[in-house]
Amino acid sequence: MLKHQLITAFRHILRGKWYSLLNIFGLAAGLACFFLIMLFVKDERKYDKFHEKHNRIYRVIGILDLEGQGEQSSSCPFPVAPALSHDYPHLIEQSVRFFNFQDPQHTLKAGEVKINESRIFMVDSNMFEVFDFPVVKGDRKTMLSQPNSIVMTKAMARKYFGEKEAVGQVIKFDGIRDLQVTGLIEEVPSQSHIHFDALVSFSTLRSIMGQQQKNWVWNPNWTYVLLKPGVSPDELEKQFPAFVNKYYPDFLKPQVRHLLQPLEDIHLHSKYSYEIEANGDAGMVKVFAWIGLFILVIACINFMNLSTARSAARAREIGMRKVSGAHRWQLVRQFLIESLLMALIALVISLFLSGLLLPLFNQLSGKQLVFSDFIQPEFLLLIAGAGIFTGLFSGVYPAFYLSAFQPVEVLKGKRTERGKIFSLRKFLVVFQFSVSVTLMIGTGIAYHQLNYLRSAPLGFNKESVLMVPVRPPMAKMFETFINDVKREPNVLHVATMNDIVGKHHNTHEYNFKDMQPGKWVYFPSLLVNEDFIKTMDMKLVAGRDFSKEFPRDDTGAVIVNEAMVKHMGWTNTQALGQQFYTPTGHEKIVGVVRDFHFESLHTPLGPFVLDMPHIKQKPYWTRYIAIRVRSGDMLSTVKGIENIWNTHNAEFPFDYFFLDEELHQQYKAQENLARLV
Repeated sequence: MLKHQLITAFRHILRGKWYSLLNIFGLAAGLACFFLIMLFVKDERKYDKFHEKHNRIYRVIGILDLEGQGEQSSSCPFPVAPALSHDYPHLIEQSVRFFNFQDPQHTLKAGEVKINESRIFMVDSNMFEVFDFPVVKGDRKTMLSQPNSIVMTKAMARKYFGEKEAVGQVIKFDGIRDLQVTGLIEEVPSQSHIHFDALVSFSTLRSIMGQQQKNWVWNPNWTYVLLKPGVSPDELEKQFPAFVNKYYPDFLKPQVRHLLQPLEDIHLHSKYSYEIEANGDAGMVKVFAWIGLFILVIACINFMNLSTARSAARAREIGMRKVSGAHRWQLVRQFLIESLLMALIALVISLFLSGLLLPLFNQLSGKQLVFSDFIQPEFLLLIAGAGIFTGLFSGVYPAFYLSAFQPVEVLKGKRTERGKIFSLRKFLVVFQFSVSVTLMIGTGIAYHQLNYLRSAPLGFNKESVLMVPVRPPMAKMFETFINDVKREPNVLHVATMNDIVGKHHNTHEYNFKDMQPGKWVYFPSLLVNEDFIKTMDMKLVAGRDFSKEFPRDDTGAVIVNEAMVKHMGWTNTQALGQQFYTPTGHEKIVGVVRDFHFESLHTPLGPFVLDMPHIKQKPYWTRYIAIRVRSGDMLSTVKGIENIWNTHNAEFPFDYFFLDEELHQQYKAQENLARLV
């Protein structure tokens, strides 16, 4: 019986080849879209799960809050990890820190090869015992145990040593320290919230930073703990209040608290400051998954409508079968077999289409998906389930609709459409178009939102600003380099800053109004030079700018934004002259700048301080030189600046990026999803 019905189904498909072709490719297109979207969703939800102990690894979050000000940070002070391991060995198996000097990049040199690298971290020696990053050569337990050790990816090793054996080789770090290569690793899997090209032993820091590793205020370390089997995160979180009270300075104790964040939640659910990399968005991934489901449903409804639309062509066949003695359930089964067969053919074609479109999909999404991902056991179940669902869902309504024809009416040539069924088909058509229009509107909204993120006024001018990363070992050349760059004909202004305005910032301690001496409130801040406001084309609404005519501005002056004035309950003019003490000076507010977006547009505007580093701090708080240039012959301008750099500094290669392009990177996840939609 089944064999006969399959043969009949094939004959019917071949008899109406153009109809069948249209229906099959409609289903195939819907399935292909669905599979690609689900592959994307699956990839997003797999982040960090390749670590065997991922369900026991947690990141320690640092919350600093006093009267609504402070920060919610993904990082912690240096001593947090060792102190937690020491105090709670019954709860914590291991703790690991990642640290990158909060610097934009480091220079590595081996022989004649000298390259600026931006993905280098200092890590504790037990990193490879907690995380399962793939090691190619070296002992996981010992290769980072000694000072001045470096582990790098195979790709990085080839850049510096070619085909020579890299392990045992020496490479110079930032022109000041020789590091020995003690291990090689594979490329970090794409489904990791942290990517690196090299890791340096944390013990190397002792000779570089000294007492800073005992600092309980500065929080530049991403800190992870591996809980012991059977220990819940709540058990450790209950210890945090006592931990804060034991170790933190008195003025910070009322402001600090810690939380634990599951490793597998970081990529999609973390919204904390100072993330290692830009994360995904769980909400957008859910929306994308629903879009995939809606596309599949639209394809199925299209199949139903095309099947019922051809009812007249099959009415006589159905009437003859019923007259010959066929029961309705036999006809239902016949039509369902036809539907499942067409769905099976569509399924095969959809996999071919998916493989064909995968490179384009990767280009749009920024992923590194491969066709072998389709044949993973869990995804094969999804493919099989989608094929069966599509065949049954698409075929049930046409099967019952067509099998309900009355043979007497059909053979007399009367209309086969019946009111209720016909109304249902019209409903399906309306529903199909409604969902399609909704998706198109959603696409328009997504692009509108993306365009807003790209073009919204930020309170400063991000265009035509060249950003040159620098670091402390270059400090001797800062002033002479800046002065020479200012003489370039296409250069308008030059500024320095410790972070990328509009993307990153630090928080710094301030004492104001009637606060008790020795107590501090932390406000988001940038440490800049006298030309920062001019270079960024910001607007002062009261007071004055920093100026070299006031040589004590580095310890005696700050500029605040309008949100700070409002937070303090002042007017712009009342704010001028107000005390704003810092640990390095008795500072006063000398100017008020119009509000600007010091972080991404996802973060609401709030109080902000522009300060100047003390002259002794400049080498450490100058990380970027911002150069505003005239639009025009950008290539020759950049070349001229590079020549000046090489004149003053032969040790470190010249590197640069444009501020607007860097700020756009903050919205890459949204951009990828908008393009995919």
